[in-house]
Amino acid sequence: MNAVSVFAPASVANFGVGFDVLGAALDGPGDVVTARFSSTRGVRVLEITGDGGRLPRDSRRNTAAVAAAAVLAECGVRGRGIELSLAKGLPLSSGLGSSAASAAAGALAAGLLLGATDRRDLLRAALMGEHAADGSWHGDNVFSSLLGGFVLVPSSDPAAPLAPVSLRVPPRLRLILVHPALELLTRRARAVVPKKISMAAHTAHAGALARLVLALSSGDLAGAGACLVADRLVDPSRLPLVPGGRAVLDALLRAGAHGACLAGAGPALVALTEESADVVGIGRVAVAAWKKAGVTAGARVHRIDRRGARLVPRARTRE
Repeated sequence: MNAVSVFAPASVANFGVGFDVLGAALDGPGDVVTARFSSTRGVRVLEITGDGGRLPRDSRRNTAAVAAAAVLAECGVRGRGIELSLAKGLPLSSGLGSSAASAAAGALAAGLLLGATDRRDLLRAALMGEHAADGSWHGDNVFSSLLGGFVLVPSSDPAAPLAPVSLRVPPRLRLILVHPALELLTRRARAVVPKKISMAAHTAHAGALARLVLALSSGDLAGAGACLVADRLVDPSRLPLVPGGRAVLDALLRAGAHGACLAGAGPALVALTEESADVVGIGRVAVAAWKKAGVTAGARVHRIDRRGARLVPRARTRE
């Protein structure tokens, strides 16, 4: 193929006690990267739409381009290059894995051009693309966007084996994403996370994460939701950065959500609930709570996207 277009979905990470180790792909919006072979060596970004002119075109700083360049290097291709076009379908600095979607789509688009079809062979390249966004190594968003489903990430060390684990997704699971008209840079949110914790705090956090994974595997959605609010380390440090965030989180719980927490670094919030609940009504309560705090917000109910990054059907590919 001389040109391919790849879609990568939004994602949500952390789920309270799963800081940097849990991520889930969301059905609905995402980013699309179109990749073409070029006679010019290396990777070039030709066009970005949907970003309001804010994202870098510099291939050394653009997440999709960094991921594509890593694939090119790993495949050992010489004398050829790749040109990229990126269509952003996700808001920036929202907690919905915007940079991760671009990196996942860039890695898979380059991989498909070069004949690398196994997405697990692209994990390191996608991780390198995500690293370009905020300078940290965390694969929770990008691995779930690339692979789909609910993903446990034992390690995000690019020098070590990368072996994310796909977790069972209870069929009744629903996630409510409440996205305010706010932005919170990931760098800023990561800066307030405690650098040192007590052994007691570590033990409690590890135990809550284990309970969350067990609850998901057994289909205990109420138990899983309770683990989202068990975090005493990360979200309590970050919530003060989100105007009205604490009040909205409490409103979600009062309205019937099994649990709620920041979506990744925020400012969006995610509530865990199930198909039989009044998921639309719970979302409306959260929107109203943010309005009371003077912040416009919207809510959307998501299933888990089990497919992850994928080729856009050829009829929709722009040649």
